[in-house]
Amino acid sequence: MPLVNLTTPEAIGDADQCVVVTWLKREGDEIEIGDTILELQAAKVSFDVPSPLKGRLVKILAKQGDVVDWGQVLAQLEASETDTRGTAVAERDRPATASPVAVRIAADKGIDLSSIKGSGPNGRIIEKDVYKTIAEMEKPAPLDVPVSPAAKRLAREHKIDISKVKGSGAGGRISEVDVMAFIDKQAERPASAISPNTSVKSESQEYPITGIRAVIAQRMLESMQTTAQLTLHTQADMSEIVARHSIDKQRAPITYTDYVIKACAQALRQHPAINAHIDGATIRVFAQVNIGLAVSLQDGLIVPVIFNADQLTLEAIAHERIRVAERARAGKLNPPEYSGGTFTITNLGAFDIDAFTPILNPPELAILGIGRIDEKVVIHHGKIAQRHMMTLSLTIDHRIIDGAPGAAFLKTIKQLLESVVGFDGI
Repeated sequence: MPLVNLTTPEAIGDADQCVVVTWLKREGDEIEIGDTILELQAAKVSFDVPSPLKGRLVKILAKQGDVVDWGQVLAQLEASETDTRGTAVAERDRPATASPVAVRIAADKGIDLSSIKGSGPNGRIIEKDVYKTIAEMEKPAPLDVPVSPAAKRLAREHKIDISKVKGSGAGGRISEVDVMAFIDKQAERPASAISPNTSVKSESQEYPITGIRAVIAQRMLESMQTTAQLTLHTQADMSEIVARHSIDKQRAPITYTDYVIKACAQALRQHPAINAHIDGATIRVFAQVNIGLAVSLQDGLIVPVIFNADQLTLEAIAHERIRVAERARAGKLNPPEYSGGTFTITNLGAFDIDAFTPILNPPELAILGIGRIDEKVVIHHGKIAQRHMMTLSLTIDHRIIDGAPGAAFLKTIKQLLESVVGFDGI
């Protein structure tokens, strides 16, 4: 029987490539139409690749951990001898067309359209078909606790009883992070140091750079190689903010990060050239101020976006920060929610870090790093005083932003924080 190439689907979101996370079938395995053959990951979105036919997996061409292009051949399949029309059977059973709305929704959710049966004319996939698939994926587990698709896959791969995993999401929802934490606890090893596919050894341990960590590694390398990064540091006197926070936090879940987000949003309005992207030889300055906030995950980080941050009150920023962070840790973010930022903030103050050099998040032109708030003895209004100081570290793309404009922007953030301007109306 003729061999059929299994390829990656069309591009998901704005990702240029995807990563082979794991193969669920092995060479020689019998497969049915719709069987999940492997899992791919594009940026922060994981999705399954189903079999388009009934037959056998003959040869795997892309190994676990490989970074592959859209449309690249991943494996070769052989149609079952009982299906005399071979590849025609695959095309018959897989709807060839989908509505534009269905394509967009599927891309946002990381769903392969070839796994969906269309109910429209001539088997066309329409909007309700995609939503039906999403509802099936998000069905609660038998224990009546919501479980993410990624968590189900990970639990299945490691033969874990999902009912024994404690969910950390809303309503006890079990995410991939929860399953990984369960695996780490069972193995009695550091949660972030070892890949979940790595077995514990008595001596040294080795594991491949795969999945989201491979994507992050590639993006960080590209950022350092394709931009001219310059980091500027200053200290902001946060004493007035500290005093105000003791009152504000009683009315809303406001953190010190929220004050910085608000200050940055206002400063970007005053320095619009910073609120921009670079695309080859083109600079795009945005009318919207969309601030990304780096959120740590089990095996990396993601940058969910707070849109129109300059138009939000301090309280609204706090609630939106909590919402996007929870969606990020639960693996529920859609591509637009982490790819629409115009400026990024990253905070390591909780780890007692004073200052660091944040790496640019291309195609953005700047990123702000926040250190801890520390009590220090300084000269304040000509007198020795004990004040709450915080280091701000701004990294800029020096190809586009010169040192002086970058310093002026950082000074504006410092002044807004120290004067507590624009934080009323929470």
